[in-house]
Amino acid sequence: DVEKNIAVTGCKATVNNEKTGPHISILGELDGISCKDHKDANELGASHTCGHNNQIAGMLGAAVGLIKSGILDSLDGKITFMATPAEEFIELEYRQQLKDKGEITYFGGKQELVKKGYFDDIDMSMMFHSSDLNGDMALVGPESNGFIGKKVQFVGKESHAGSAPHEGINALNAAMLAINNVNALRETFQEKERVRFHPIITKGGDIVNVVPADVHMESYVRARTIEGMIDASEKVNRALKAGGYAVGADVKITELPGYLPIIRYHEFDNLFRDNLIECGVDGNK
Repeated sequence: DVEKNIAVTGCKATVNNEKTGPHISILGELDGISCKDHKDANELGASHTCGHNNQIAGMLGAAVGLIKSGILDSLDGKITFMATPAEEFIELEYRQQLKDKGEITYFGGKQELVKKGYFDDIDMSMMFHSSDLNGDMALVGPESNGFIGKKVQFVGKESHAGSAPHEGINALNAAMLAINNVNALRETFQEKERVRFHPIITKGGDIVNVVPADVHMESYVRARTIEGMIDASEKVNRALKAGGYAVGADVKITELPGYLPIIRYHEFDNLFRDNLIECGVDGNK
């Protein structure tokens, strides 16, 4: 029996429900990336350019192997196969609309499933993520940055851009200055934290004849540790606000709980590595 739409999208099914041993979940991540030029992009311009199709195939392959082999009768625990939605923390405006409607609380699928209690009775979860390692290779137990999501609105004042620009406050200039301000901070980020700030302008104004007064930006602030995330986030906020201050624009920053840095469980890493070798993948790192 499959439970569908567990977090807007996504689904799950459990086998060995009557068993009393450990409850293991095998995750397969669902998502797509806006990549309109990709040869496999759909009518919405989305494609599996981060390999989510492989991850779902891996989860289904594990399910087929466990069930068809007949091994389940010899196992003392439950296994839940869980297709987890919204792995990519993107399209923040759209997800904010879902939140405003009460359909979600968090912008990431696994966060939402944790909140809804789907991991409450899970003892261990396992999954993999696709990456192009140029051959028959696998990276086991990698490190990964955590991040804080940011929605930033720069609020200026409209005026005619051709005849009265002096009467306006250019919010787009504020955003451009803000980005340059963050660039000036890069030498203050410790290299071990691998800080990343990569903004996009999702709205740059309304029409070309009007001084932009409503400009929207989305970005992450990534770092290797929680302390590094907090430090970088505070510096970035200061730089964003300074961009507005320079031209007299207001800056509204909405911070969103992203993902925490990965905590490695070495016994699990070793299990994955041994299984890869057993399957003939000898070049794993």
